[in-house]
Amino acid sequence: MVHRFRTLLVPAVALAMAACAGNAELTDDGAPLARQLVQSDHCGLTAPGIVMITERSEVDRLKSLPASHLALEPLGKIDFATEYLLLVGMGQKPTSGYGVTLADSRIRDGQLEVDVSVRNPSKGAMLAQVLTTPCAVIAVSDEGWRSLKVSGEGYPTVTRDHP
Repeated sequence: MVHRFRTLLVPAVALAMAACAGNAELTDDGAPLARQLVQSDHCGLTAPGIVMITERSEVDRLKSLPASHLALEPLGKIDFATEYLLLVGMGQKPTSGYGVTLADSRIRDGQLEVDVSVRNPSKGAMLAQVLTTPCAVIAVSDEGWRSLKVSGEGYPTVTRDHP
């Protein structure tokens, strides 16, 4: 009887732990912690880093970025009572072929970790000789975290406190 109980208990505990681990990537409502809204080769941010946008009025200020071709319409539909926006920029690049996208997100020890994937031009590829400022705009949940870390292979680690 004890052996049968242990046989059932171990898989049940493992299943419960796996379910808890999966929830670390979702909000309490089951929504993703982060989702990419738009991406552009020309955002206008000449230095690499992130801009955290916490209010609708700040979205309008993005219109003033130099040489920006960022689609702002999807950004205006964000409910800033439950989400913030992250503008994740690679800085100025000398050619086409660069980009950044959301790869994954999770909350670990009170920190929202946002992993990004960086795209670099292929060696030997024919590229347009044009200055670009690639970026991605990512909506992140405002719940369950005290600090934020954005990182990825080929991207500098950037941290911020929860606003």
